[in-house]
Amino acid sequence: MPEVTFRSLQPWALLPMKPRVDRAEARAERDTYRHSFRYLRIPRLPADCPPWVLGQELGWSIRSPLTLTMKPLDDVGLAVPDSEDPHQVGRRLGGQGMWQRGKDWIATGNTAWLHLGDYRTPDGNWEGMFLPNGLGTVEWRLGWAATIPTGTFLMVMPPPDGPPDGLTVPLGVIPAKAVNMMTARGGLSIAVQPHRDVTVHRGQEVARIVLLHPDSLRTTTHQTPTEPRNATPEDAAREGAGATPSTDPAAADQETTSGPEAHR
Repeated sequence: MPEVTFRSLQPWALLPMKPRVDRAEARAERDTYRHSFRYLRIPRLPADCPPWVLGQELGWSIRSPLTLTMKPLDDVGLAVPDSEDPHQVGRRLGGQGMWQRGKDWIATGNTAWLHLGDYRTPDGNWEGMFLPNGLGTVEWRLGWAATIPTGTFLMVMPPPDGPPDGLTVPLGVIPAKAVNMMTARGGLSIAVQPHRDVTVHRGQEVARIVLLHPDSLRTTTHQTPTEPRNATPEDAAREGAGATPSTDPAAADQETTSGPEAHR
């Protein structure tokens, strides 16, 4: 059986947690309604629906390691000539902060909250938990690393019930090689995008990760059209009466309900 390992890299990190549906509690609530109230009932219990339970328990929950309020980023990508100071360029263009991503830079305003997650590394330096990622998104460093089987993939997705209101978690798929290499780069990170002021709390689920088999990405599809309906004795009788037999199932259904039965 494939094995996934999570390892904490920082004392503040919250390792991914396997979600579980408390079926006993849900059934107890249903029974309380039935035994205690005259009219109110819970006629359909989601915890008794296997597809719903499997969806709720899919993968592992990613939880916020701290409580803070995120704000939308108004950022712009820039190229800074070698002869110019990046921060002066950023101030000239109205950006409060400049972050280098590859050879280019991202200038963004409303940056104060990005520094609230700055944390101390084992060597005594300070690192940013949040880094502008462009197009309004933020790279969120989580303080833990994952090791997944070679050849598999890790999908990052919103939780089944959605992320915190006002926060978007872009869907992404990361190959095992990249996931396992993140251990030496400070651990796993995800992308998020706040669309308005949104407060997340320590321990609150913000995303979900799911292990994917390579066949999930390589599988091809084949579509088979509906076969024409074979003529029946009833079609022959209608043809003899002057009607043309139809091979359209919808038309056939209409014919069968066009008599007196259709008006009852």
